[in-house]
Amino acid sequence: MGRTVVVLGGGISGLAASYHLSRAPCPPKVVLVESSERLGGWIRSVRGPNGAIFELGPRGIRPAGALGARTLLLVSLRDSSLEADHVISAIPASVLSELLPAEAAPLARALSAITAVSVAVVNLQYQGAHLPVQVMLGGSWLQTLEASGCVLSQELFQQRAQEAAATQLGLKEMPSHCLVHLHKNCIPQYTLGHWQKLESARQFLTAHRLPLTLAGASYEGVAVNDCIESGRQAAVSVLGTEPNS
Repeated sequence: MGRTVVVLGGGISGLAASYHLSRAPCPPKVVLVESSERLGGWIRSVRGPNGAIFELGPRGIRPAGALGARTLLLVSLRDSSLEADHVISAIPASVLSELLPAEAAPLARALSAITAVSVAVVNLQYQGAHLPVQVMLGGSWLQTLEASGCVLSQELFQQRAQEAAATQLGLKEMPSHCLVHLHKNCIPQYTLGHWQKLESARQFLTAHRLPLTLAGASYEGVAVNDCIESGRQAAVSVLGTEPNS
């Protein structure tokens, strides 16, 4: 029987890892584990009533096709478990840190220190405008609101976004359509000592020969291309060779 590789997280990094694993000359069985009802992670696009495309996440991409679907198995675990020869974790580092066993406490400490911040994404459609306006709200303003326990309502984010559109773009009329999404802890923060944390995690994995590979935005880049490359490199690490392109 061939190897089984479990990929944790159906965001863009997990999907990339699954795709490249499936492209190997002798691909392993790939089991993708995702906690939500959809794939894509923070990336999500919807089409408005007039055909305009709204990017609901802090990162955007429009993939085509169902690459790797033939060898990719999406499962519902509920309260059950599954066995694997190797695990690729593409979930946030802080989430993974809470799933590790007590024996991996040093690894959990390194991963739990990689924090993330929230971002609100507001899409505004104006009459006569060719493209929707996307406003991303975050930084110290949002962190202060979260810390104070303020109610983070859609109306608050929409008002702030409309003010920004009026000031920066001269769009002072009311939008004809608005979508607001608050993404909690979606942008990892590479604070001072980040690369030392990664090196500590890698040394622990190597020293203990754990069948675990880390991928995703928590480690070496938060952009879409960084996450896709992270998934590809994770697949290469598991396979021990470059998969077919």
